[in-house]
Amino acid sequence: MTRDHAPAANSFVPPRRAGPASPLRRCALAVVALAAATLANAGPVEVYRDGPQFCPRDRPADAARLSESQAIERARAMLPADFCGPSAFVQGCDVQTEFALGSWRVYFHQYHLHHAEHDWGGLTHTYVILDPVGNCFANIPGTAFGAPR
Repeated sequence: MTRDHAPAANSFVPPRRAGPASPLRRCALAVVALAAATLANAGPVEVYRDGPQFCPRDRPADAARLSESQAIERARAMLPADFCGPSAFVQGCDVQTEFALGSWRVYFHQYHLHHAEHDWGGLTHTYVILDPVGNCFANIPGTAFGAPR
């Protein structure tokens, strides 16, 4: 006898029991989890320090142009407190400057002393880019603490 109608409303249909996950399903879940973890840790996210403390734009365009030493001091004032130490891990910052295309690029890299030499290993850096009179174009933090150089 065939049944060609739906079960009665009062009849009980047991739920399907999920058996143990198949190896294929486990592998697929592992691949999805690995892909999600890889995307979550894919690389640096560009973040800029902004606002009047870290990237002021308060100088008139007709102000006096900055010298290299003035650009370094202006950029240093835009760094987070104690960025260049001294602290338990950071003894100072090495600074490199470049004036190109009408702007100052000031690069700060933290160092600690290792056998009387500046060692950058495991420390971070930052860039501050200024217009010729000292207004901030960008303040770009570098790698996270503990990252390889």
